[in-house]
Amino acid sequence: MSIKQSSGPSKAERLTSLIYALATKSRKFNAERIGEYLVPDGSADTREKALDRLKDDIRNDFGLQLDKETIDGVPYYSIDTTDWFLPPVTFSPSEAGVVALAASLWKDTKLQSLGLNAAARVTGHADAVSPVAPLAGSLVPRLSMDEPNFRDCALAVFNRKTLKFTYVSSQGSKTERIVDVWGIGQRYGNWYFTGYDHTRSDSRVFRLSRVQGKLSNHRHNGPGSVYHPRPEGFEMNQVLLDFDLRHPGYIATIKLRGDEAIPLRAQSLNGRGTSSELHIGYSDPHSFAAELAAYGPAVQVLEPAELAEQVRGLLSEAKASQLAQQGLDAYTQVKFRPSRAAGRGTTTTQVMRNIDMIQYVVAHGAVEIQELAERYSMTVAKVREELSMIMMCGVPNGQHDELINVNDGDLDSDTVTISNAALLAEPQKLAPLEAVAVLGGLNALASIPEFEHQDILNSALAKVNSAVARFEGWNGALGFALSKARESDIPRQLVQAVRQHEVVRIDYYSASSRTHQLRDVEPVRMIEDGSIQYLRAWCRKRENMLTFRVDRILSAQTLDEHYVPSARHEDQQDVLIRYEASSDDLEVVLFVDAEILPVVEAFHPISWSTGKVDNGYLATVRFSDHQVAAPLVARHSGKLAVVSPDATREQVVLWLDEAIGMYED
Repeated sequence: MSIKQSSGPSKAERLTSLIYALATKSRKFNAERIGEYLVPDGSADTREKALDRLKDDIRNDFGLQLDKETIDGVPYYSIDTTDWFLPPVTFSPSEAGVVALAASLWKDTKLQSLGLNAAARVTGHADAVSPVAPLAGSLVPRLSMDEPNFRDCALAVFNRKTLKFTYVSSQGSKTERIVDVWGIGQRYGNWYFTGYDHTRSDSRVFRLSRVQGKLSNHRHNGPGSVYHPRPEGFEMNQVLLDFDLRHPGYIATIKLRGDEAIPLRAQSLNGRGTSSELHIGYSDPHSFAAELAAYGPAVQVLEPAELAEQVRGLLSEAKASQLAQQGLDAYTQVKFRPSRAAGRGTTTTQVMRNIDMIQYVVAHGAVEIQELAERYSMTVAKVREELSMIMMCGVPNGQHDELINVNDGDLDSDTVTISNAALLAEPQKLAPLEAVAVLGGLNALASIPEFEHQDILNSALAKVNSAVARFEGWNGALGFALSKARESDIPRQLVQAVRQHEVVRIDYYSASSRTHQLRDVEPVRMIEDGSIQYLRAWCRKRENMLTFRVDRILSAQTLDEHYVPSARHEDQQDVLIRYEASSDDLEVVLFVDAEILPVVEAFHPISWSTGKVDNGYLATVRFSDHQVAAPLVARHSGKLAVVSPDATREQVVLWLDEAIGMYED
């Protein structure tokens, strides 16, 4: 056997073996034995903490409960599996397709992969999922979870926890909050959570990105300090919709100073005429300030003064971050590779993958090792390594016949079989984060007005809800507010054109040529990515399927003509927006903070630093010209900067200086 064996069990092996053994009703383990197995060389205090972590891990990552039973004064532990295995539910190909579509909506590749594997396990359509593009409908959302505190907040919802945190308001004031968390949801690309705020003695809604530092669990102690449960019939979707009603918004007066800001005319409350001064409504000062900062010197905020100061502050922070970069020469020791090193990942992530691998192999009887490598996006060597670990799992310190049998010990075989793993081979219900991935995507589709496949979606939702472990009301605790069609007539007009197969003449502003021109298009699909909507349409001028940003459509006229859907309208490529660069484009090296990695990943970098650089990574991307980088640096002030080439760095600083100068004259 070519696999090198370690001197002792890995953390993943220990956790897998304990789940395997503790879930077997005939066996129980006391705290001393569990602690000794988890931390062989640890002290009594260390082992006790390891047992506490085990309780949290199996609850948060697997949806399982560690039960305690006292026998002769000694506490023994076992895992309750009564609500762990999937119920006998059957999905039609269309329902399975919608579930797969829901999981694929996530921009975060880890959550998307987790969701797609979970969707295949729950629906049983791993090999024959219907193509998702025909099920997508006229409007498709893209979802992201690029918030550092997302996981802890979502798990607090699942486990009905109380969180303590420092919160920064939109005006910049800091307060300490203690909140019983009820639900979490995404509104136009931003994550919000809600619950009972003990510091205000009422329910409140919080933007997750304004939480400073880490969330921490809070235990209720003392008289009057009690957990307020989620109200009956709670729906996070409704909370997000009501949020707009309680926060009717503000009005900004801005001045256009360059053609790059022409798309803002689409949001103007005083028409899309030729006036350089526009009135624009907004409800979130932080997000709107970042949007305006990305236009740099092309737009100036005239009022309110608070918004102007926020924009100036973002630009100044961006300049300071950019000036801190000393060029590529400062990183001579940094090596690059085609893809970003994802690291080994968490122990529980590996355990979940290994359990899924066991289920997949047992369900198919025998699987080629190359198929497993493709399924889990791993090398064949890495798959053999994990199979070696699985082979060593079983009852801790048990006999040979109490271990999981992989290929009868032959790990060099190209065909994989697994036996003696009946408990782990049974398909299990969705664990918390799997539920976020699958139900979150389904709820996002459900929030689309007049979604074309609503009946299929409703039946799939009902079945998936029955496949979520140990939680009631989890579906209602996830919410999404999508579709800006409610706020602007152009998106609504385009959605109608998609559904009615109407030809539309659009006046479209091209950011690359900095001109706008009329195009006759045949709309096929709308895609919403946070605050930005895109139109996929057949362009009669270019005779090709193109992607148009809706906020750059200055006007839209529905023509008295309908098109007949044909092969050229089949949008079978990924229904998500993909950035496409040319090999002739400018190569730019960026520094990107680890917190906003999805921002740069969307540009499909051609290389990444092999490891972390300070608190982030270096990434090489292709841009059409120097000016593409400046808006990114401004929007994500302090989190992103240009490292090279020097000409691009200089252009960004000059661009920022010009923008800042508007507010200092």
